[in-house]
This record gives sequence, C-alpha cells and structure tokens, in this order.
Amino acid sequence: MKNPFSPAFWRSPRPPHAFVLTRERLVYVGPADPRRRAPLSAAPAFRVLFRPLPPDTFAAGPDGSPLAGPALSGALQRLLAETGAKIQAASLVVPDGWVKLLVVDAVEPESHAREVEEVLRWKFGRAFGEPAPALRLSWQPAGAGAEGARILALAAAEQAVSSWEAPFEKAGIRVGALETAAFAVSALGARAPGDGFLVWADDDTATTLVFSGGQLRFARTRSFTEAGEAVQDVRLAVTFGMSDRPADAPPADVVASCAAGPSGSPVAEAVRAFRAGAGAAEPTFLTLSRLVPGATITPAGAAQDPATLAALGALAGGD
Repeated sequence: MKNPFSPAFWRSPRPPHAFVLTRERLVYVGPADPRRRAPLSAAPAFRVLFRPLPPDTFAAGPDGSPLAGPALSGALQRLLAETGAKIQAASLVVPDGWVKLLVVDAVEPESHAREVEEVLRWKFGRAFGEPAPALRLSWQPAGAGAEGARILALAAAEQAVSSWEAPFEKAGIRVGALETAAFAVSALGARAPGDGFLVWADDDTATTLVFSGGQLRFARTRSFTEAGEAVQDVRLAVTFGMSDRPADAPPADVVASCAAGPSGSPVAEAVRAFRAGAGAAEPTFLTLSRLVPGATITPAGAAQDPATLAALGALAGGD
C-alpha cells in the first residue's frame, strides 16, 4: 500500500525543499544557497518564495475535495524558475481541512492489517459520502485503546491528491512526503515530553494533537465559525486523548503543557485566554525564533508566515 502521508509519527529522511499549498498561494522554502543542504540543527539560512494562485485554481470534486487545475502547474513553473535550483524531490504540505482524520480501536492491528484497512475504508467512505471515492489512506497505532490498540488514520480522495501531485510530477519533482500543516509543525519540537497538546488553526479549521507519555494519542480537525467554539472542541479532544488519566486528576486541558499557533490567530489567542482564566501556564506560541533558533529567513517578513513554519516542519524530518 502506498503511504502518501508522513506526519510526525511516520517520518523519514526528507529532501531539503518543501512546498506549502493553500487555496491562495503556493509557497516554497529551501536553502538560501540552492547548491547546499540546510540542516535545521545548524542555524541555517532559508529563503521563502511564493506565487499567488488565481481564484479558479481549485474546483470542488464530487465529494467536495479541492481538485487542482492547470493554474497550479503554471504557478509552480514560475516559482521553479525563480528558485534557480534543480529540485528532484520535495515535501508537500496541504491545509489540515483537506485531509480527514479518524480514530478507532482495533485488536492486534499489526497482525490484522488488511481487516483494519477494510474497516477504515468503510468508515472513511461514510465520512466522504456516497458514492465513496477512491482514497489515499494511511494509519498508525497510537498506544492502548479502550479495546486493543488505538488507531490514528488519515485519508484523502485519490482524485484530489493526484491533482495536487501532478504538477510536481510533470516538473520532474518527486513528492516524497505529503502531510498536513499541523503534523508538519509538530515536528519542530512543539510536542512536549510527557503530557501535552498542540493546537494549530491557520484557516477555518482547528487541529488538536494530543500527546500522553510522549506519544501521540489523539488527533482531531474541526471547522469552526468562532474561536470560542474551537476552544471547546480543543478541550474535548484533550479530555478524550488523555482519557487514561486517573479520575481524580486535575483537568488535562488545564495542567498539560500546550503549544498553539500560528501566533496571533483568533483560536490561539482564545486558547491563551482560557488557560489564563483557568490559572494554567500560557501556551508556547509557535514562532520561528522558538522553533528554529538562529535561523535566517529571506525575506525577513516571511519569518512569521504560517506557511514558512509548516514548510520548516516538513524539512525537519531530514535532520
């Protein structure tokens, strides 16, 4: 089975180039000197380039997934001309809302992989609607569940994923890792040892990644219309993700460490307000200076761009 997704718990060595795709932009982050690799551990220099995407770049597929049209290929070609580098492989980051997350329990999943995949495809098929599209699917055990092991799974419509990858393949670039923004950012050290959670809300969705005992235990992405609504969903996700805590333990969403971003987002600020009202420590805000100390970004204004942080997270797997 082809594994198209590679979030923080499915990482592998990465090429030194990353692209971030949104509905409005295609962003490139790579070494400032295109002839050299830029390891994150060496206070590296990066450059950020981007091209705006016209409003008609994406069309809704039968299941609502964004299908990329010819405009994406044109934007990529113009961006590649600007990089001046020969890129043979790259990572690609897409918005959290373009991929569906599912958490289920399974008994001895490694020994019954085919059965687990069949159940996941059936459950995801219901989430995508009828008729269910062909799916790109990936899953990973995430510790003990109520029955057997907990499984975290990701899926996206094959037609949509292929449309995102096609311009890169046409340009001779192999997409070595495809992941969502929240999982990409989590690779930059946002996850704390022990119990903690990360909140990433860069668009109209908020993603919560919950860690317990240093292991990713739960993940959920939800769309929201106002920040307070998103915070309530974050709290529910944390409570479920750390459900193995003693019944008399303090609320996990208060005592667990928290990372939030991008800095200044309404949801991140609402999480800060909730934590302050509960007497909890302020969230660790995800900024370049905190995540990649000493890094130099050109242009300087791109240093706090959420797409830059997501791209650097995608690059982090190469260290």
